[in-house]
Amino acid sequence: MYDSILIPTDGRENTERAIEEAIELARVHDAALHALYVINSAEIAPGMDFDDLEPAGEEAVSYVASQASEAGVDDVRTTVTHGLRHRAILDYADEHDADLIVMGRNRGLERFLRKSVSSQVATESSRPVLVVE
Repeated sequence: MYDSILIPTDGRENTERAIEEAIELARVHDAALHALYVINSAEIAPGMDFDDLEPAGEEAVSYVASQASEAGVDDVRTTVTHGLRHRAILDYADEHDADLIVMGRNRGLERFLRKSVSSQVATESSRPVLVVE
């Protein structure tokens, strides 16, 4: 059913359940798992410098890769890219022909302050999107 699954991650705890779900789906369907971290330099978190963003992204996708490997998923691809988060996720899904996008939803205060990336992706995607709470 799924040959290619995309899991965007921001390295925060709110993506943990989505990562677990994406890994399990990739394992069950013997699908390639794509871990994606998008750097949006316009939204640098407090306490972080621009130079910290690339290593933070590499750490986040490496974490997904190691979890997937432990679960028996052999085909894991990791990417760190720059851009507007929801647009970069949608573009990546199109470029890599993802059959499914699995995302976590931010349940913190930030969801009231700006649009949810998962909501934007789910609304604009032509591909199935699974949002995990």
